[in-house]
Amino acid sequence: MEVSPFLNDLQLRWRSWKAVFAPQLVLLELQDDCLKGQSHSARRPGPVTIDTPLPPETCVAGMPLEQEALGDLIGDLLARDNLIDGYVLASLPPEASQWRVLEWPSADPVPQDPLAALRKLDPPLNLPYSLSDACLDVQPLPRHPNQLLLAATPRTLVEAWEKVFDLAGVHLDRLAPAQTCLLAGLAPELTGLGESELVAVVAPGEEICRLFLLRGDVPVFEKTLPAEPEQMVAEFDRCVAFYRRQDPSCSGLKVFLSRPWDHAERLVPPGSPSPAEAFCGDYGSLVLQGLASALVAA
Repeated sequence: MEVSPFLNDLQLRWRSWKAVFAPQLVLLELQDDCLKGQSHSARRPGPVTIDTPLPPETCVAGMPLEQEALGDLIGDLLARDNLIDGYVLASLPPEASQWRVLEWPSADPVPQDPLAALRKLDPPLNLPYSLSDACLDVQPLPRHPNQLLLAATPRTLVEAWEKVFDLAGVHLDRLAPAQTCLLAGLAPELTGLGESELVAVVAPGEEICRLFLLRGDVPVFEKTLPAEPEQMVAEFDRCVAFYRRQDPSCSGLKVFLSRPWDHAERLVPPGSPSPAEAFCGDYGSLVLQGLASALVAA
């Protein structure tokens, strides 16, 4: 059916007004092998409508190699869900960023602009690239006023994803490191834990699994594990034992899963609390929940 130019102009104006006064937000979790996403409005998430696998080599180590194909796919998915005019908040693939926990000298308060201070100091962080070649994200750690979580991502990788969203024809509002989002999504589970308690977050996957260790609510270790259950459990045990040797004062072990896993009981010794699935409510993942945390708190 044809649409008159006048009616078409009104529709375009309405879409512009709606985008300004009632913006539709889209949460999108980027991974090397899949995309997951959902809308978010009125401080509440919508249903997860995007859960799409990606062909091999589309995205490798966080870098989008097939940029045009990814842009077309993201644009098509958002158009299908009537979200093409939405503002996208996306988390980078976990492989894209490296993180460090920084401790500011106790005699000096954390500056109001820690990013600028870090770039000026340029401390040795053992990153595979210089700070001048990286995009940085710095977040305070709750209960630790002198500690910051720094996530660094190569600038070329960030620019590549910006190009993907430009090709998709959508409004990219934010790109956030997955580690920062995961920690924000875990915050409710970490409330009340002792500072010395060891916490393991396991994200089982089809090809690989991810392990994220925390001491209380402070990240201390991250590693990719094999997906095969026997190998994964063995490597998990080795990682936990390794960290305990580095930090003998840590106590206990609380295990959270990002999703149900049939072999979860094998991750803890007999008699220990069973692994629990980390609660993310109506969000599609802990990362999406963390990505939206600022929206809900606003």
